[in-house]
Amino acid sequence: MIKTVSAALVAALAGSTAMAADLVPMTFQMSWKAQAEQGGYWLAAAEGYYEECGLDVTVRSGGPGIDTTQLLVTGAVEAILVSQNDGAMRMNQAGFPSKAVMAAFQKLPTILLYHDEAGISEPADMAGKPVMISQGNRQTFWPFMKDKWGLSDDQLRSYNGQIAVWMQNGDSIQQGIVTNEPFRIKEQAGFDASYFLLADYGYDPYTSVVVVPQTLIDGHPEQVQCLVDGSVKGWTEFMADPEAGFAAVQEANPENSDELMAYSYGKMKELNLIENGDTAAHGIGAMTDERWAAHFGELVKYGQFPADFDYKSAYTLQFLD
Repeated sequence: MIKTVSAALVAALAGSTAMAADLVPMTFQMSWKAQAEQGGYWLAAAEGYYEECGLDVTVRSGGPGIDTTQLLVTGAVEAILVSQNDGAMRMNQAGFPSKAVMAAFQKLPTILLYHDEAGISEPADMAGKPVMISQGNRQTFWPFMKDKWGLSDDQLRSYNGQIAVWMQNGDSIQQGIVTNEPFRIKEQAGFDASYFLLADYGYDPYTSVVVVPQTLIDGHPEQVQCLVDGSVKGWTEFMADPEAGFAAVQEANPENSDELMAYSYGKMKELNLIENGDTAAHGIGAMTDERWAAHFGELVKYGQFPADFDYKSAYTLQFLD
């Protein structure tokens, strides 16, 4: 009896090893450190949803100094997140064929933090005050802000991702994420931060966009389909019950407290950052030609792309729905 059990166990282990060997390795590079805003991807990897369709996906944290675009262009990774869909356009514009294949965030979570004592009650009141915005976003929403509210480049100041400088200057404005900075300010300073959510004023890109090289789409479309399917399944489960995703995120980055992740998840739900009418019809991760065309039109209007750029080279809907 013992010999029979042992033989069965050996056979099972051999089968498991063979199955693992059949999985195709893929590195999926995040745009920032592991956090609840990436929860669906981490959950998918932890629960084996990529393995179900043939991929051994390593979800890798980002952070300061990590250039996800450079990693994709050099072939160091097979898939990346970009913060907004213009990132995929810029890669193609620079001569590296790649495509966005899904977008987890349907609404941009970027906010502009301000101090109540600065006399700001509407966005146009930011004129003349110091504005801290990252170098990347000076080519995305800053031209939109200048045009819409009469702001100017001489207001720009360095941005280091921290809130300390903003806290010390009661006249300053700083970019942030609605799922993060207001919680940190409340936790560290004890007051509710005031802010404008850019999406409420018409700036409407996709966010948390998954991008892969065109060579992968051409050579191994089944791998791209698996990446999308696993990610969509992970996000769908995460939005229904985030606990497994929280655990995976905390394992990758213990700096995430239970309270912060609960706050982030609550904002995702409250503000419909992940789910909207398009996802109700087509599933989480959905993209549409209309949204891409509309956002490209905005970027052209603000001088970020020439009107004759082929923006359709930067995305595909073939792996969605």
